Amino acid sequence: MLAVLVAVVAALLVAHRLGSSPARSDLSTRPPAAAAGRVRTHVAAGLAVCTFVDHSRSTENFATGVSTPGRRLVTDIYYPTLSSTARAGARRGASPAYGRGPYPTVFFGSGYGIDPLDYGPLLESWARSGLVVVAPMFPDASPAAVASVGGRGHDTDEADIPNQPADVVFVTRAVLAESAGAHDGCPVLRGLVDPREIGLAGQSDGATTVGMLAFDQATAPGTAASYPSLAAGLDYRAVAVLSGEGYGNDPYAASASSPALLVVQSATDRCNPPQESVDLYDALDEPHRWFLAIRRAHHLTPYEGQDAAAFAVVAKVTAIFLGAELRGRQPTAALAAAGNASPSTATLVEGPGVPSYMGAQLEQSAAACYQT
Repeated sequence: MLAVLVAVVAALLVAHRLGSSPARSDLSTRPPAAAAGRVRTHVAAGLAVCTFVDHSRSTENFATGVSTPGRRLVTDIYYPTLSSTARAGARRGASPAYGRGPYPTVFFGSGYGIDPLDYGPLLESWARSGLVVVAPMFPDASPAAVASVGGRGHDTDEADIPNQPADVVFVTRAVLAESAGAHDGCPVLRGLVDPREIGLAGQSDGATTVGMLAFDQATAPGTAASYPSLAAGLDYRAVAVLSGEGYGNDPYAASASSPALLVVQSATDRCNPPQESVDLYDALDEPHRWFLAIRRAHHLTPYEGQDAAAFAVVAKVTAIFLGAELRGRQPTAALAAAGNASPSTATLVEGPGVPSYMGAQLEQSAAACYQT
């Protein structure tokens, strides 16, 4: 009996320590299997931050013109955790629900000058639905990097976009290695990710980035092959392009092994005018593709949670799409029901063609990119 009591007290002390909020780098402890298997009432979202460094490439400082070795990718990781209460907001340092994993995982690209934390409400909703979300901050698109070249509205370091698909691939490989136990730089990932169930998502320039990785047939920097070839050996099953576009005049094409595609776009977005998303969607003869048209919203508000009606539709549709496709299921019926539940807010279509109200030829305005 004494031995049992000691074991229980020890488990409680470990659980208490893991439930506190550590510093960003204090992620060195996993919960024991017994703690992970406890029965809780609610699935909530946890948050960890890990840094991955690609030493094979360099980062250009667009303010000074100086290139330095390596690309440092500070990465937010959202994951399912268990809580006795329903709570909003990801809990930093919370113990992952390892006992229910490994999980389908989405690699998310943030927009220009936007911290991944700004997408917290959306990424948390995905984690609560049973997904792991990995969101690296691109070195030349971080708020600090953008400020160094004059702030938002200047596009100097948007020239780094062609390097970002390789960032996503590098982080993907690093995360899979961490989950498999091959490395120990981000222990929270150990056993958390199912390598057979991975996908892509991004917003604005981040959406352009993941779209390039999935479909852009142009030659990637530093290689003699196309962007999708960067991901050789990786099977991205789905990609969600949120208010994104094709890159320049690059050729885009789907193939038999292409991931399923969901495009989300507002008809009144003047930062990424609707015709940009429509052109990308029309260019991809993908057998599994959907277009979610939002009737009226700014560029960021459907993803940051500022536009409650649009956010509710986007969060539900994207969670259903990613969750089903990454698990190898067909989401058609559930997806259609969620996307068309509020026609005054949004409309979802499958296959060729988009809702007629997406036809407006809006003029792009940099000032419209950060309206909230």
